[in-house]
Amino acid sequence: MAELVECTCLDIYGRLPAAALTPATPYAAYLVYDTAAGGQHRGLSFPDQETAVSLGGRPAARHAVCLRPDDAEARRFGGAGGGGGHRVVVRQPRRREDGWWEMEMGRLRTTGAREEEQEEVVASFEALGWYPKRGLVLHGMEFRPLH
Repeated sequence: MAELVECTCLDIYGRLPAAALTPATPYAAYLVYDTAAGGQHRGLSFPDQETAVSLGGRPAARHAVCLRPDDAEARRFGGAGGGGGHRVVVRQPRRREDGWWEMEMGRLRTTGAREEEQEEVVASFEALGWYPKRGLVLHGMEFRPLH
């Protein structure tokens, strides 16, 4: 577990050998986190955060996410959702039964091909703005089969 104290640029990457996943199975990757107690978080509400999941370095779909949805903070610090007049669909987090938040980062499907066993799954989270951020408590990333 790690807590973000203060930064302006944030990239989080997780890597997993494809051989660790069940062949021919669809998976979702999740960022599991919380925010600092007492509301001591900042810069986590802007919708200019992105996630992606790729297998074997092949291009992955990127998803706009927002770790801590808060319209008032986004307006106050200049965060904008979609800019230029078009709306961007922003994924929202879900509170888990164990108290942590989780954000679906993306999905992938293993094929079961022999060559795939040598490849790597990469999940990434990027906060794109250069504004101050703090108070993210990172628990980790999880890869779970979809049912």
